[in-house]
Amino acid sequence: MKKNIAVSKEVRDRIAKVFKVSDRHVFNALNLEYPETAVVKRIRIAARQNGGVTMATVPAGEAIFFADGTMRADFDNGAICEFYRADGTGHIFYKGQEVAIYDNVTVPMIFEIKEQAAALR
Repeated sequence: MKKNIAVSKEVRDRIAKVFKVSDRHVFNALNLEYPETAVVKRIRIAARQNGGVTMATVPAGEAIFFADGTMRADFDNGAICEFYRADGTGHIFYKGQEVAIYDNVTVPMIFEIKEQAAALR
């Protein structure tokens, strides 16, 4: 999973000017996999103070869990699996249309449902 700090172009330009570094150095500093030096640490702090938000990219098919009890997995083919803990249902959406609904979903079923969603064309 890759993590970075997302800020606007104006904020990146302002940070580059304040710290007297290139745009590329700011870009690298906002990538959280880049080694942390004193300047990089200060750039990251400045970015967060100016509205920067930590972002993480999730590989296709990986599940994201939300605080409301929902689990969601997006796939490269455009399919989306959503599972709701409150009512125990699972849904597959493909190209904006609901393709399948599953009731009383168990953990082993989740893997099968995700495979079905990934196989849609």
